[in-house]
Amino acid sequence: MATNEAIPREKVPALEQVYDTLCFYLGFYDDEKHLVRQMLDGDFVKPFFMEYRHDYLEVAPQIEDIDCGELFALCRSTNAFALPKYASPRTPADKEDWTSLDHAIHFVVRVLRFSWENEGEWTHGRFNPDNDQGAESDTEFHQVWAILRYLQAEWEATHMDQWEVSGLNEIFTNMLSSRL
Repeated sequence: MATNEAIPREKVPALEQVYDTLCFYLGFYDDEKHLVRQMLDGDFVKPFFMEYRHDYLEVAPQIEDIDCGELFALCRSTNAFALPKYASPRTPADKEDWTSLDHAIHFVVRVLRFSWENEGEWTHGRFNPDNDQGAESDTEFHQVWAILRYLQAEWEATHMDQWEVSGLNEIFTNMLSSRL
């Protein structure tokens, strides 16, 4: 668990626990955990998180926790993977009226579509929760959401004095137990 900016020493143990849970959820164990960091810093995640950070985290008056279920339902109800607002490789010029969920949808949609189009980490190739026999699209969606929440937690730990990770740790633990 390494980042470019220094995470205050007192916050590191809590963040490491969430990182370990993320690694396990993604299917990476003990001697493979460094591969998750490579994934987070790689071309299939980092550019999209940098955009999320620049357009949302660094400018929002209040940072919100992004609920996976709410995000999933909104993606489904709006057909977000087909909307140019979220799916286009070109970043929309005007995001002033975007909510935290809009930014999160854009991140998840762009990460998954870029991966599908470029033989990346996620290869299912579509988001179709109504007709998905093996639930691959659900799994990919949840994994990318978990990555977003983890990276947001890293950013928060580095930039916010009042930072609490216990809720995120509980969410990750519950996701992990539902996967088993």
